[in-house]
Amino acid sequence: MRRAFTIIELLVVVVILGLLVGLVLPAVGAAREAGRRTACSNNLRQIALAIQNFHDARKRLPTSEHYGVPGQAERWGWIPKILPQLDDLPLFSRLDFTIDSWNGDNYALLREPYPAALCPSNPLARLSLEEENFAGPDWILSQADYAANIGDHTNLSGPGAMPPFGNVPPDSSLIRGVISRTGWSARFQDVSDGLSKTFLVGECVGALCITQNFASQCFATTAHPINYLNGSLAADMPTIDNPRWDESVGFRSYHPAGALFATCDAAVQFIDDNIDGVIYRGLASRAGGEIASNR
Repeated sequence: MRRAFTIIELLVVVVILGLLVGLVLPAVGAAREAGRRTACSNNLRQIALAIQNFHDARKRLPTSEHYGVPGQAERWGWIPKILPQLDDLPLFSRLDFTIDSWNGDNYALLREPYPAALCPSNPLARLSLEEENFAGPDWILSQADYAANIGDHTNLSGPGAMPPFGNVPPDSSLIRGVISRTGWSARFQDVSDGLSKTFLVGECVGALCITQNFASQCFATTAHPINYLNGSLAADMPTIDNPRWDESVGFRSYHPAGALFATCDAAVQFIDDNIDGVIYRGLASRAGGEIASNR
């Protein structure tokens, strides 16, 4: 005669299975995030190497001219300019850099998500949203999750150098980082604090800021800590009508407890969001003379 399970035995089995699932699922989630973080690190490394190759050819980092430079340049961000160095000459050759990035046939190309500029851990990465100077819902752009280091400038609040947001005059070298949004970029010889101790590019969440996108601009300051108000920004996403400039212009990610950065020597490191603020801001200054290390 076969003996059946008692209710108590069945409950014990269910509890044991539940405990096993509870142990396994976090481990699976952690393994998946580790894989996504590795892929993100590779994206950032390729971008940093592309910028280095651009510098080798042009003797200057790529520029960003969101406001244009009268008589010199139309309005473009720095990311499309390094497409040949990212082995995407086909897309680069279809873009018309003699007109603004959102004009002509450029817009249809630049509103599409560009995987190499997106973090795999970011659930908002493939959204197309309205951006600064692009009124939705008709004019929307693809996001970018890797922002140029504009320097240790303040925002509307937070510690940092003036002017706010690094809004220096057109083609001005007064920017404290390495790539301005007004047509100036550094040469490596301008980075007197050391290439290994100065941020080049860091993670952002493009969807949480209307000045971070693939086509026209993507920059960040260190006015606020890494991952500053991520939850609040996700719950009330910036728009043209509610830009949330102060909170949104900064480095951030969907990786737990920090974000990835590439320094000017193309080394990629994960920076904890509890990093000392003085050190963090020192790493964003290219020539401030600070003794700053992220190690």
